[in-house]
Amino acid sequence: MTHTLDARRALVGGGGALVVVIAAFGVAALFIVLASKNPFDTFAVLFGYTLGNAIGFSEVVVRAIPLTLAGLGLCVAFRANAFNIGADGQIMVGAIVSVALGLALPGWPSYFAVPLSLLAGALAGGLYGALAGHLRARYNASEIIVTIMLNYVALQLLAWMIRGPLQETMAIFPRSDALPPSASLDVIIAGTRIHEGFYIAAAAVALVYLLLNRSALGFAFKVVGLSAPAARYGGLKDRALIVLAMGLSGGLAGLAGSIEIAGVHRRLQDDFAPSYGITAIAVALLARLDARFVPLTALLFGVLHVGSGAMQRQIGIPFPLVWIIQGIVILAFLYLSYMRGRARAITPEAV
Repeated sequence: MTHTLDARRALVGGGGALVVVIAAFGVAALFIVLASKNPFDTFAVLFGYTLGNAIGFSEVVVRAIPLTLAGLGLCVAFRANAFNIGADGQIMVGAIVSVALGLALPGWPSYFAVPLSLLAGALAGGLYGALAGHLRARYNASEIIVTIMLNYVALQLLAWMIRGPLQETMAIFPRSDALPPSASLDVIIAGTRIHEGFYIAAAAVALVYLLLNRSALGFAFKVVGLSAPAARYGGLKDRALIVLAMGLSGGLAGLAGSIEIAGVHRRLQDDFAPSYGITAIAVALLARLDARFVPLTALLFGVLHVGSGAMQRQIGIPFPLVWIIQGIVILAFLYLSYMRGRARAITPEAV
């Protein structure tokens, strides 16, 4: 029984993420076979285009920037046992406010306009996340349901803004006018779309890691996440901490949306960040809520998203395969979390 326990602990410990990745691609290979395609050829195209091609890899990095920021935000919320499923809505709200401010500052120098517009987007996303946190803390509303519903509110708000107050001057297409250069992020590697948001994402990784692992606030989040009654007994304001965790989470998602617009699209439009918030859940879980590993898992999902286009063009593999892999990752980590809890509960003396 001791050997069984050790094997179980190894599975749900450091090797858990690797097991999840292998399982996800194994199930994906099964679906590829069911589609009468060769999984080896499919994965060769997937990784060949994204990792063996300079342009393909640059697009992976571009995709990983907002996923990193949103994934970091979810690490903060999940650490406090607040299940933020609303990163998609927070991304959209952040982008809307950021673009609105950026368009209002055409004559401002970039060293003022860019920070102000990005900060406004982060603040808007933070308030949107804090709203869900407040409803949970004050009225015990399920933040899962609330954030999902707020996603739909944000989606309709975006649709209205680009067809109404923020629609382009010619009023032909459902999109905003292009951001002025002073409110846009510059490309940092010529010939690619990798932009200055890369530096912001790298700084965010360091800051979130220090927050969660080297600060009193991060410890307070952890205590609240483990046991809110114990946190209250210890003098911590658990309700305020939940609101703050959701606010910080939403703020990072709002920043992700602002950066995606300012660095890539340069204008507000429909579907500018397709399901980034849901993908960010898998990013955070695969990183085991450790900020240091979030960029790596964001790159993995960047490979899946960018490579899916190449698979469609060259082999005819449908894009929903990416959602299958993401769903497997999320379900597998829920199972591993359950097994991890059981492994902690079983001691060698008990067996």
